Amino acid sequence: MQKTKYFMYLNAIISSFAVVVAHTITNPVQLGVSTTKISFYLLLCIVLGIIFSYGVPLFFMQSGANVLNYRDRYTTHVFFKKRIHKVIIPFILWSILGFFFIYGKEGFPLTIKNFCVAFLTGNIVGPYWFFYNIIGFYICVPFISLIIKYGSTNIIKYTIFILIIVNTGIPVINILFNTQSSFGTSVPFIGPYAQYFIAGWYLNNVNIAKKNRLRIYSLAIVMLLFEIVATIYFSFFVKHIPMLNYPDGIVKTFYDIAMFPSFCVMCALFLFLKQLEPKLSSEVMRKNLKKVAGLTFGIYLIHPFIIVWLLNPFNQIFLQLPLIVKMLIDPLFVYCLSSLIAMIVRKIGLLHWIVP
Repeated sequence: MQKTKYFMYLNAIISSFAVVVAHTITNPVQLGVSTTKISFYLLLCIVLGIIFSYGVPLFFMQSGANVLNYRDRYTTHVFFKKRIHKVIIPFILWSILGFFFIYGKEGFPLTIKNFCVAFLTGNIVGPYWFFYNIIGFYICVPFISLIIKYGSTNIIKYTIFILIIVNTGIPVINILFNTQSSFGTSVPFIGPYAQYFIAGWYLNNVNIAKKNRLRIYSLAIVMLLFEIVATIYFSFFVKHIPMLNYPDGIVKTFYDIAMFPSFCVMCALFLFLKQLEPKLSSEVMRKNLKKVAGLTFGIYLIHPFIIVWLLNPFNQIFLQLPLIVKMLIDPLFVYCLSSLIAMIVRKIGLLHWIVP
């Protein structure tokens, strides 16, 4: 039986909140902030976008930590049955809802063909892009779990190293030098984020010596500063990187979660949360963490609908308030309302397929 680690609940809570922040107040265009010249709010959007980019990577790392040793608990058949129930069915159901209430709101024709095309290309609900990556990871789990179960620690570290080189190193080189590397990305894992899943398992299950933890934290601080400085520098002073711009000329390249600097920061944050485990000793705290963490997947599913349908009407109430106040209350509004809806839906027995 796998021992419960309560820092994973804390991980889930802060990752879901980070996703909400990223989708509400980090896009300057969405906030009406000009991107043609440097301003306080533009820089704030960039910094918040970098700091709160940890949401999905932490979710990936937690998923890897939870499922890569599934063979110690149940069969591969049971593993896929659980993933279908907990992830794939809710994803499909909410995508159908998104087709009518988000995709349709943009004025696109609601036809079966359009649904199939939009679903396969991930264009129905933008934030649902992570489902395609995590489902690809689940497909690979049966053979990755064999590396975890039977491979040595060095083999696992080598696997992570290869994934870092292929997924985070080579793409940066290609962007900086405008080249197409002859080294293919044919490592047998689906998607550009496989390193997060395996690193999550490794950091969760292997004790990292204190001196190595300090090295990881120090590297993460350097990488975080690099992300901020490089993003600002290449966005406003040296505009010659054409790839991964978002939005309107802001260069996202150096803090994209697929890149090496972000990977370093995410690993340090995951490790830091793991070190908090002994401090989560209060029974009341553990009970509350578990209860709130149970809502996080529902928050991932529901919050895009709140943003599209309710965020603007909500903001009409606060038109006279400074933008900085809006940036404080918008994520809280979306997060709390999404949590409330998820909690209500989960209490309705027949709807457990929608928010597991």
